[in-house]
Amino acid sequence: MSTNAIGASSMRLWHVFASSRLVFALSLMCGLIAGGGNAALVTLINRSLEAGQAGKATFAPAFFVLCLLVLASSALSMTLLSRLAQANLYNLRLWLSRRILAAPFQRLQSLGPHRLMAALTDDIGSAVDALDTLPTLFIAGSTLLAIFIYLGFLSPDLLLLVLLFLVFGIVTFRLPQSWALHWLQLAREADNVLFGHFRAIVEGCKELKMDVRRRRAFLDEEMSGAADTFRRRRNRAWLIYVLANRWAQSLYFILIGLILFASPSSAEISRETLTGFTLAILFLGGPISAVVQAVPMIGTGIAALKNIEALGLGLGGELETDSAAGFERQSASPMILELCGVRHHYPAPKGEIGYQLGPLNLRLQPGELVFVTGGNGSGKTTLALLILGLFLPEAGEIKLGGQPVTKENLDSYRQNFSAVFADAYVFDSLLGYSSDDLLAKADELLLLLQLDRKLRIEDGRYSTVDLSRGQRKRLALLGAYLADRPFYLFDEWAAEQDPVFREFFYQEMLPKLKARGKTVIVITHDDRYFHLSDRLLQLTMGQLEEMRPALAASA
Repeated sequence: MSTNAIGASSMRLWHVFASSRLVFALSLMCGLIAGGGNAALVTLINRSLEAGQAGKATFAPAFFVLCLLVLASSALSMTLLSRLAQANLYNLRLWLSRRILAAPFQRLQSLGPHRLMAALTDDIGSAVDALDTLPTLFIAGSTLLAIFIYLGFLSPDLLLLVLLFLVFGIVTFRLPQSWALHWLQLAREADNVLFGHFRAIVEGCKELKMDVRRRRAFLDEEMSGAADTFRRRRNRAWLIYVLANRWAQSLYFILIGLILFASPSSAEISRETLTGFTLAILFLGGPISAVVQAVPMIGTGIAALKNIEALGLGLGGELETDSAAGFERQSASPMILELCGVRHHYPAPKGEIGYQLGPLNLRLQPGELVFVTGGNGSGKTTLALLILGLFLPEAGEIKLGGQPVTKENLDSYRQNFSAVFADAYVFDSLLGYSSDDLLAKADELLLLLQLDRKLRIEDGRYSTVDLSRGQRKRLALLGAYLADRPFYLFDEWAAEQDPVFREFFYQEMLPKLKARGKTVIVITHDDRYFHLSDRLLQLTMGQLEEMRPALAASA
């Protein structure tokens, strides 16, 4: 990775942590003081050795004062650093969470849950660790700088030799470092694949248990292959780092040997100066080691930061505007919803034809009960996502109350809908709907949905969400009811309900919503209830066809 790329990544990360700049600067300042104090101690020790017994009384007070200064400044620096690490972790987690929720839904779908989870867990920690290593580097760097100044006073010629050797060491260390960074990035990509397999283990556990042949293939081929790729890439990166680290550790001993045995001017330099150089170079081992050990952590952090930025959710990524204006509801009554020439295209692999949904033209009047049916893969769920504003049409437009839906008012538009998806996720609390009147209503709905024996609502939280899929959908329905939006959309809600609740849903709940003036859209295959709808729409080959409910039920 180029120096410019590293700098750009660091600047973006610094922008995210803007709120902690003061603490960060204070930690660095304390680190600089500690580093300067360390170098001053080396100078004082050398001068004390040169002065012999006569210098004890002169240098002793300064020595112990410096010891206390180094102790206090380094302790304060590391304490601030610890607090800074937690603050940065907090800030970055919330920042990335907000960016994910503000990103277009299609973008999130293309990334996949495993990449998002990896970014929210591993990558955030690695990026924060990399940033919080910088004060340690400043302590070591300030120590090195002060020692070089001291060496310059002792012998400019030997300092030049030290600096030339340092340049040689940096060059010979930087090359393997770039190789290691490359392999760390490849290991990070392999880790993304592993997260996908971890998800398969959790969500596909039953299927894998039921089929030993599939389970063995998954473990021996998919899982083992991905884990081995990650292991090999990570091992290769750390092998390079270890070799580079050992090389850096040996540099100062080689340098001492050059000064003592190979330098042409060593015979002309006083024993005191050589002692000072030897002592200072030996002391350099600590700061050099700190720098060398920090490099892999920074390299891992840079790779993690690049992975976060690759999600396209960073400072320059396309984000949706939060609901602040447009479509603001004055009541819970719906308006006319129109789809005008809406199109959506699913790309296909090379050489194949993609799937085209639309053009779709649809006008929904307030208070209508509309059923949508169609075969598997006909585009019903995509139509639902378009209606809900989770997908923007690639062509045509959607209007609510005559006002076009745009990127700027998209989030506000969504606030008119309550939806229960086929794969509904149930949160463990009411999340914003826990006022006293809503809690009372929630208790009534628990009883109505026959969930009162399974769970309770305490302080706005469910006592459990460990329910069957049908029960979880009922709980999701409860949340949709509490939101009381003008539009309701149910995607195959009754598919996992028993006959009693299926009857209850179609015969009682939907008519009650319609009676309250809500516009209700139901995606369903339950043809025995088609006659209850005001309109029946069938989606075939990407096109909507309006059917008369009575005829559809008898077909």
